[in-house]
This record gives sequence, structure tokens and C-alpha cells, in this order.
Amino acid sequence: MSHALPYMIQVSQLSITVVGGGMVAKKRTQSLIDAGAHIHLVTPRLKGDWDELIRSHNLTWEARKVTDEECLLADWVFLCTNNSALHDGYKQNKVPRQMVYRCDLAQEGNFYVPASIERGLLSVSVSTAGASPSYTKHIKETLEAVLPSHAAEDLQFLQQARKRILAQKGERQAKLKVLKELASKDRLRDPNREEWLNEACALVEKERR
Repeated sequence: MSHALPYMIQVSQLSITVVGGGMVAKKRTQSLIDAGAHIHLVTPRLKGDWDELIRSHNLTWEARKVTDEECLLADWVFLCTNNSALHDGYKQNKVPRQMVYRCDLAQEGNFYVPASIERGLLSVSVSTAGASPSYTKHIKETLEAVLPSHAAEDLQFLQQARKRILAQKGERQAKLKVLKELASKDRLRDPNREEWLNEACALVEKERR
């Protein structure tokens, strides 16, 4: 994979198959279900504690092996086994436009999964394109240490403020000016930011008249 673009993708409408029943398969399945996906899991056996995921309404388990001569009719296929030959064979037989992830050789798949940091509405992704998972982990830990602890609270406030400002009548430029000021460090740390927002909204409405 020579080049890749970072996107945030809604997965709830995709058909997704995970092949494998080990630790990596469980990790990928968990993150996909958390994002709203329904997973078709294909593996003859499960390793580790899958009980909670198996009870999920977003998971169906087909207890069998996948061969390197078949193809699965899903939008995305996650190959999460320790069998590289299976992965090689499947990649040759995949259906057109199907996106395939390989846990063993990320760069040989159609996409790879970045490390991610979630703080409420904030999502930060880090990837080294499969070059070094250890270095990716190091960068992720560095970022976690510098991200503000109040980011989730700030974004919740900014989201509600944005909806309120854009919904009211007034000049677009005046609204954008308020939104920009709200996102500034000084305004976010202002204990009276709610009062300032009320006054700013009133002023935008007044200037329209």
C-alpha cells in the first residue's frame, strides 16, 4: 500500500466479516461493534473471553474454517488469523471492490487500522502505515500525555453552542466570529462562558434587525 488517506467512516451500514477467533480478532470485533457495526464472525473456535461479544445483538458467529479458495461477500473482510498463507490466498480471490484488512501484513491489505485516542467527541488517530506498531504506541502515549483533560467537556459545550448559534437568525459572519471566539483557549477556560454565549447570541440577533 503506497499511499493512504485518513478518513472517519460510518460503519453501521457496511457488511463486515471478521475471520479468526484470537486476541486480534476480538480487538477488531470489539472496536467495530462499539462503532455501530454488525459483525459476521467466521472461525471454528474462540480463544479468550468472548462471552459478552457473543451475547451482543450485533454479532453472528459461523463456527467453521475459511479456506484460501473461497471468497466472502462482505463489504469489508478482516483477516485476523495466524495463517499468512490463508491471507495470501484469500486476497487473490476477493470479490471486486471488497476492502480487506490483514493483521499480519497491514501494508498488503487495502487498509490498516490506526491506533486511536477517544475523549468524548474527540478522536485522534495515529498510524505508521504498518512500519512499526511499537513506534505507533509510543506516539500514542506521547499524545495522550499532552491532550487536555477537559477536552471532552469543552467539545460537548462547543457542540451545543454551535447548534444554538447556527439555528438562530443573524448574519453568517457574525455567527462565525462567535464560534471562533468560543473555541479560543481564554474563552473556554472562562468560568462565565455560558453567560458570554448568551450575550453573544443576543447581540447577533440584535445586529440582524
